[in-house]
Amino acid sequence: MVHLYPLLPLASGLIILWGVTRNTYRKLRLLRHGVRAKGRVIGYHETSTAARMIVQFRTEDGIEVHAEHESTGWTASRSGEIVTVSYDPDAPEQARIVAAPWLTHYVQVLFGAL
Repeated sequence: MVHLYPLLPLASGLIILWGVTRNTYRKLRLLRHGVRAKGRVIGYHETSTAARMIVQFRTEDGIEVHAEHESTGWTASRSGEIVTVSYDPDAPEQARIVAAPWLTHYVQVLFGAL
């Protein structure tokens, strides 16, 4: 068992790298192929472990969508703020915020570097 302890940091690093890679892939796919729309932060879905923003926007077809943003930025965002979302026309409820006054990409770069 003692010989397995050095593998713990390696396994942790691989899990973090997998999460960053998955998140970056989804984000880049929506940036390239998604449709952009202006939206508004209308609230938060809070659980015991996370608080995710709920964003309201209209698709090009005029359908109103309430999407739950995957990443939590609730400490920086305010209800009512205007943001830009990118969404897949086939699944608009999986929209991601791509532009907001408080949005930064330094955290992803930091995790990727680690």
